[in-house]
Amino acid sequence: MTLRLRQALVLVAAVLAVWLTVSLGRWQLHRAEEKLARQAAVAERDALPALDNAALHCEAQADAPLVNRRVVLNGQWLPQHTWLLDNRAMDGRAGFYVITAMQLKGPGPCAAQVLLVQRGWVPRNAQDRAQAPPFLTPAGPVQLVGRLLPELSRSYSLGADLALPSASSPRIVQNIDIAALPALVGRAVAPTVVLQLLPEASQAGQTFPDASGFPLRRDWPAPASDVGKHHAYAVQWFALAALITGLYVWFQLLSPLRRRTR
Repeated sequence: MTLRLRQALVLVAAVLAVWLTVSLGRWQLHRAEEKLARQAAVAERDALPALDNAALHCEAQADAPLVNRRVVLNGQWLPQHTWLLDNRAMDGRAGFYVITAMQLKGPGPCAAQVLLVQRGWVPRNAQDRAQAPPFLTPAGPVQLVGRLLPELSRSYSLGADLALPSASSPRIVQNIDIAALPALVGRAVAPTVVLQLLPEASQAGQTFPDASGFPLRRDWPAPASDVGKHHAYAVQWFALAALITGLYVWFQLLSPLRRRTR
């Protein structure tokens, strides 16, 4: 290999490495900007009046102007249609997100459909992964305070999202395919999804007393809660790009020049 060819290959490798690291740094900054914008939208729409049963749109997926809007809904839990989303951590602990279908009451576009609610988080049983932790699901009419989501929480999975063997609800799954649920639930399922923010209350406005079982945690992270992580990653990628550039300039330009001038 001639000297000129080797220098050309080193130059191409350096340019590609710098381009890649800078691109990754810019992508991290873009992800941070996306989350900050989402957080700003949540804060802005929190100030708007809460939507009720009649204001929901269930003919199609939640309209963009309605996403992140607060809702106050009246309905009844369908505890037989409960799923536990596996591999969801909170404060560093392994656990599940509890998803339960709700039948809305009263008039409105969603009256003939059931609504999926991401109710809260429960810890995993360290001894038996397939054992669902006990938690309270109030019977009868309830009032729910939440926020509209574009979709349920999703996690990476290998292959089909199959439930672990279980004789009854709740079923442990990795993700939920809403399009496949009507066959399981036996009725139409609204594409609109709700993130529960507060404990449900009775129609009289009273919260339900604690029962035996694990109280559902709702310390949902804000969209921009990890934006510092993206900034740190961006700094690391840009620093690596600067290091590659400095090494190329030193070893390929300055060092040979110094040797020639001696």
